[in-house]
Amino acid sequence: MEKEWKGDARRARPWLIATLALAVLGCAAAKELAAIRQVQFHLNGVSGPSLAGIPLESVRSYSDLRPSDLARLGLAIAANDVPLELTLQVEGRNPETNTVTAKLVAMDWTVLVDDREVVSGNLPEPYSFAPGRARLISLPVRVNLVRVFGERRQDLIDVALALAGRSTGRHAATLRIVPSVNTALGPIRYPVPVTLTISSPGGR
Repeated sequence: MEKEWKGDARRARPWLIATLALAVLGCAAAKELAAIRQVQFHLNGVSGPSLAGIPLESVRSYSDLRPSDLARLGLAIAANDVPLELTLQVEGRNPETNTVTAKLVAMDWTVLVDDREVVSGNLPEPYSFAPGRARLISLPVRVNLVRVFGERRQDLIDVALALAGRSTGRHAATLRIVPSVNTALGPIRYPVPVTLTISSPGGR
Protein backbone atom coordinates (compact mmCIF):
# COMPACT_ATOMS: atom_id res chain seq x y z
CA MET A 1 0.00 0.00 0.00
CA GLU A 2 2.89 2.35 0.87
CA LYS A 3 4.58 1.71 -2.51
CA GLU A 4 1.31 2.43 -4.27
CA TRP A 5 0.94 5.75 -2.37
CA LYS A 6 4.52 6.78 -3.24
CA GLY A 7 3.83 5.98 -6.90
CA ASP A 8 0.73 8.14 -6.87
CA ALA A 9 2.70 10.96 -5.25
CA ARG A 10 5.42 10.77 -7.91
CA ARG A 11 2.81 10.88 -10.68
CA ALA A 12 1.06 13.83 -9.04
CA ARG A 13 4.23 15.88 -8.55
CA PRO A 14 4.57 17.09 -12.19
CA TRP A 15 0.92 18.17 -12.19
CA LEU A 16 1.46 20.04 -8.92
CA ILE A 17 4.55 21.81 -10.30
CA ALA A 18 2.68 22.74 -13.49
CA THR A 19 -0.25 24.06 -11.48
CA LEU A 20 2.03 26.17 -9.28
CA ALA A 21 3.85 27.50 -12.37
CA LEU A 22 0.57 28.52 -13.98
CA ALA A 23 -0.47 30.21 -10.75
CA VAL A 24 2.78 32.19 -10.65
CA LEU A 25 2.50 33.12 -14.33
CA GLY A 26 -1.14 34.02 -13.82
CA CYS A 27 -0.18 36.30 -10.95
CA ALA A 28 2.49 38.00 -13.07
CA ALA A 29 0.06 38.38 -15.96
CA ALA A 30 -2.54 39.87 -13.64
CA LYS A 31 0.04 42.36 -12.32
CA GLU A 32 1.04 43.45 -15.84
CA LEU A 33 -2.58 43.71 -16.91
CA ALA A 34 -3.30 45.78 -13.81
CA ALA A 35 -0.37 48.03 -14.76
CA ILE A 36 -1.75 48.84 -18.22
CA ARG A 37 -5.23 49.31 -16.76
CA GLN A 38 -3.83 52.09 -14.58
CA VAL A 39 -2.43 53.97 -17.58
CA GLN A 40 -4.56 57.05 -18.13
CA PHE A 41 -5.39 57.71 -21.78
CA HIS A 42 -6.74 60.97 -23.15
CA LEU A 43 -6.88 62.74 -26.49
CA ASN A 44 -4.16 65.37 -26.65
CA GLY A 45 -5.34 66.94 -29.90
CA VAL A 46 -5.83 66.49 -33.65
CA SER A 47 -3.12 67.54 -36.07
CA GLY A 48 -2.99 68.15 -39.81
CA PRO A 49 -6.70 67.75 -40.65
CA SER A 50 -7.58 68.13 -44.33
CA LEU A 51 -10.53 67.21 -46.51
CA ALA A 52 -9.89 66.50 -50.20
CA GLY A 53 -6.67 68.49 -49.81
CA ILE A 54 -8.42 71.45 -48.12
CA PRO A 55 -6.67 72.35 -44.81
CA LEU A 56 -9.15 72.52 -41.93
CA GLU A 57 -7.01 74.17 -39.23
CA SER A 58 -8.67 77.57 -39.68
CA VAL A 59 -12.12 76.28 -40.71
CA ARG A 60 -14.82 76.43 -38.06
CA SER A 61 -17.93 76.06 -40.22
CA TYR A 62 -19.08 75.50 -43.79
CA SER A 63 -19.28 79.27 -44.31
CA ASP A 64 -15.51 79.59 -43.74
CA LEU A 65 -14.76 77.77 -47.00
CA ARG A 66 -13.55 79.84 -49.95
CA PRO A 67 -15.06 79.47 -53.43
CA SER A 68 -11.91 77.65 -54.53
CA ASP A 69 -12.34 75.20 -51.62
CA LEU A 70 -15.95 74.52 -52.58
CA ALA A 71 -14.91 73.96 -56.19
CA ARG A 72 -12.22 71.49 -55.12
CA LEU A 73 -14.69 69.68 -52.87
CA GLY A 74 -17.22 69.49 -55.70
CA LEU A 75 -14.65 67.87 -58.00
CA ALA A 76 -13.73 65.38 -55.28
CA ILE A 77 -17.38 64.45 -54.77
CA ALA A 78 -17.84 63.97 -58.51
CA ALA A 79 -14.85 61.61 -58.48
CA ASN A 80 -16.33 59.75 -55.47
CA ASP A 81 -13.12 60.36 -53.55
CA VAL A 82 -13.29 62.80 -50.62
CA PRO A 83 -10.41 61.76 -48.35
CA LEU A 84 -10.28 63.05 -44.79
CA GLU A 85 -6.76 62.89 -43.41
CA LEU A 86 -5.67 63.73 -39.87
CA THR A 87 -3.63 62.42 -36.96
CA LEU A 88 -5.12 61.75 -33.54
CA GLN A 89 -2.64 62.42 -30.74
CA VAL A 90 -3.37 60.08 -27.83
CA GLU A 91 -1.46 60.56 -24.59
CA GLY A 92 -0.91 57.68 -22.21
CA ARG A 93 0.34 58.37 -18.70
CA ASN A 94 1.40 55.79 -16.15
CA PRO A 95 0.75 57.20 -12.63
CA GLU A 96 3.71 57.60 -10.29
CA THR A 97 1.90 55.40 -7.77
CA ASN A 98 2.11 52.47 -10.18
CA THR A 99 5.47 50.76 -9.61
CA VAL A 100 5.25 48.56 -12.74
CA THR A 101 6.18 49.66 -16.26
CA ALA A 102 3.15 49.16 -18.49
CA LYS A 103 4.07 47.48 -21.79
CA LEU A 104 1.60 48.13 -24.58
CA VAL A 105 2.26 45.70 -27.44
CA ALA A 106 -0.78 46.43 -29.61
CA MET A 107 -3.85 48.61 -29.74
CA ASP A 108 -6.96 48.37 -31.88
CA TRP A 109 -8.69 51.69 -32.51
CA THR A 110 -11.99 52.77 -34.04
CA VAL A 111 -13.25 56.24 -34.90
CA LEU A 112 -16.99 56.80 -34.57
CA VAL A 113 -19.39 59.60 -35.48
CA ASP A 114 -22.69 59.55 -33.59
CA ASP A 115 -21.83 55.96 -32.49
CA ARG A 116 -21.41 54.91 -36.13
CA GLU A 117 -18.09 53.27 -36.98
CA VAL A 118 -16.25 55.28 -39.61
CA VAL A 119 -12.74 53.82 -39.76
CA SER A 120 -10.56 51.50 -37.69
CA GLY A 121 -6.93 50.46 -37.49
CA ASN A 122 -4.10 49.06 -35.38
CA LEU A 123 -1.14 50.55 -33.58
CA PRO A 124 1.93 49.68 -35.67
CA GLU A 125 4.52 49.60 -32.85
CA PRO A 126 4.77 48.75 -29.13
CA TYR A 127 5.01 51.36 -26.38
CA SER A 128 6.26 51.25 -22.78
CA PHE A 129 4.96 53.55 -20.07
CA ALA A 130 7.31 54.01 -17.14
CA PRO A 131 5.77 55.09 -13.82
CA GLY A 132 5.20 58.85 -13.71
CA ARG A 133 5.89 59.26 -17.44
CA ALA A 134 3.59 60.29 -20.28
CA ARG A 135 4.00 59.21 -23.90
CA LEU A 136 2.27 60.43 -27.03
CA ILE A 137 0.81 57.90 -29.47
CA SER A 138 0.12 59.20 -32.98
CA LEU A 139 -2.72 57.51 -34.86
CA PRO A 140 -2.89 58.48 -38.55
CA VAL A 141 -6.47 58.42 -39.89
CA ARG A 142 -7.58 58.38 -43.53
CA VAL A 143 -11.11 57.73 -44.72
CA ASN A 144 -13.12 58.48 -47.86
CA LEU A 145 -16.06 60.33 -46.31
CA VAL A 146 -18.25 60.33 -49.41
CA ARG A 147 -18.61 56.55 -49.20
CA VAL A 148 -19.81 56.78 -45.61
CA PHE A 149 -21.83 59.98 -45.43
CA GLY A 150 -23.04 60.68 -48.96
CA GLU A 151 -22.46 63.53 -51.39
CA ARG A 152 -23.97 66.60 -49.69
CA ARG A 153 -21.15 69.11 -49.27
CA GLN A 154 -22.22 70.64 -45.98
CA ASP A 155 -22.78 67.23 -44.40
CA LEU A 156 -19.25 66.19 -45.38
CA ILE A 157 -17.78 69.40 -43.98
CA ASP A 158 -19.73 69.06 -40.72
CA VAL A 159 -18.53 65.48 -40.23
CA ALA A 160 -14.95 66.39 -41.14
CA LEU A 161 -14.93 69.25 -38.64
CA ALA A 162 -16.32 67.01 -35.91
CA LEU A 163 -13.55 64.46 -36.56
CA ALA A 164 -10.99 67.28 -36.57
CA GLY A 165 -12.15 68.31 -33.10
CA ARG A 166 -13.99 71.38 -34.36
CA SER A 167 -17.60 70.44 -33.74
CA THR A 168 -20.31 72.38 -35.59
CA GLY A 169 -22.83 71.28 -32.97
CA ARG A 170 -24.33 68.55 -35.13
CA HIS A 171 -22.15 65.50 -34.47
CA ALA A 172 -20.37 63.64 -31.69
CA ALA A 173 -17.03 62.14 -32.70
CA THR A 174 -15.20 59.63 -30.50
CA LEU A 175 -12.15 57.39 -30.54
CA ARG A 176 -12.44 53.90 -29.08
CA ILE A 177 -9.21 52.11 -28.18
CA VAL A 178 -8.55 48.54 -27.01
CA PRO A 179 -4.96 48.17 -25.76
CA SER A 180 -3.16 44.83 -25.46
CA VAL A 181 -0.40 44.21 -22.90
CA ASN A 182 2.33 41.60 -23.08
CA THR A 183 2.41 39.23 -20.11
CA ALA A 184 4.07 36.01 -19.06
CA LEU A 185 1.05 34.21 -20.52
CA GLY A 186 1.25 36.10 -23.82
CA PRO A 187 -0.61 39.19 -25.09
CA ILE A 188 -3.81 40.02 -23.21
CA ARG A 189 -6.38 42.48 -24.59
CA TYR A 190 -7.70 45.24 -22.38
CA PRO A 191 -10.98 43.87 -20.96
CA VAL A 192 -12.98 47.08 -21.50
CA PRO A 193 -12.56 49.53 -24.43
CA VAL A 194 -11.55 53.09 -23.60
CA THR A 195 -13.64 55.80 -25.27
CA LEU A 196 -12.09 59.24 -25.83
CA THR A 197 -14.07 62.28 -26.99
CA ILE A 198 -12.86 64.02 -30.14
CA SER A 199 -15.75 66.51 -30.23
CA SER A 200 -19.28 66.73 -28.92
CA PRO A 201 -22.42 68.54 -30.12
CA GLY A 202 -22.22 72.17 -29.14
CA GLY A 203 -18.47 71.93 -28.49
CA ARG A 204 -16.07 74.43 -29.97
